[in-house]
Parts: sequence; structure tokens; C-alpha cells
Amino acid sequence: MGDFRVSREMPFVEWRNPAIGADVYARCTTPRGEVTLIRERGPRTHPEDHAYAVESWTVSLRDGETALKVYRLVPEPLPMRGRIRQGCEGEVDGEPFRFTGTSAIRRSRRSVTYEGPTIDVRIVPRAFSLRLVEQGEEIGFRSFSNQWELPNPSDHAVLAVCLFEWAGLEDLLRTPVLRDL
Repeated sequence: MGDFRVSREMPFVEWRNPAIGADVYARCTTPRGEVTLIRERGPRTHPEDHAYAVESWTVSLRDGETALKVYRLVPEPLPMRGRIRQGCEGEVDGEPFRFTGTSAIRRSRRSVTYEGPTIDVRIVPRAFSLRLVEQGEEIGFRSFSNQWELPNPSDHAVLAVCLFEWAGLEDLLRTPVLRDL
């Protein structure tokens, strides 16, 4: 079966510190193999990039066999949501892709999306859980115990789920009325 739970290897306080050099920040064992998150100092071309300590995150499967790299992410949850709403550029297996998120009062309009020539994955909220949709077809969900159940996931779906969890984007998919209280 394709059940797995994604977690961090360090306390939240250490997680929020900016990355100085390329370091492994998290690992996860999935049905497709081990996934590793490497955070490193990102491109800082604007003053706000320095203020938010922009980073590049690389999520790799099976020691880099399949890799998803996102530029200009930040470790802090609130600025992270803002960056994702604007959209982040990245690469998956050398091909460019866009990583975006939307939040709205209506549940049907909230999502986290990975779009590119080789990747089309979306995480959307449904009645009582989060659903993983790949190329328009629902392929799995996250249970109440925060465990992802993906019967036959693709490499890109596994990487998308891990990046979603490590970036802490579940808040983006909650109703803004309750989230911002």
C-alpha cells in the first residue's frame, strides 16, 4: 500500500532558522523510496529577499533520481503563504514548473498547484480531508491522522506531497475566516 507520514527531523524553532549552506533538513520514507529535503541559501536580488532570508529547496527522491527544486521560498509560515500566493518558479527533472497556492472563502477555490510540462499535481481540500489530484484524476488523500494514503503514486505526486507538508501549506487550504482569527 502507499501509506506514509511526512515529518521534520528537527524542532520547529530550528526549522525556522535560515539556511546558510546546503543541508538536509528532513527525510521521509515513502512507497516510492526515500525523499530528502535540502535547503540552501537562495537567490537574493531584492531587499525583501534579504529581509526574509530567501532559500532554495530541493526535494529529491531516491538520492536525486527524481528532483523537484523550488527557488525563493522562506522558512517562516506567514511570508511563505504570501510567496506561494504570488507563485514560485522551480525545476522538476530539469524542466521548469510553477508552484502556486490560492486561498478563498469557498472551499472549491482553494488549492496548491504544481504546473509544468512534466508535472500537473494539485492538492485541494474536500469535506473532511485533503485530496491529491494528478492530471485531473484524484489519486489519494490525507486521513485524519495526517497520513497520506496514495495507492499507486507517481514520483511527482510523492514529491509534491512532501514539499506541501514540509512547507506547512495546510494553513493556506483552511478557511481564511478561521485561519486569520
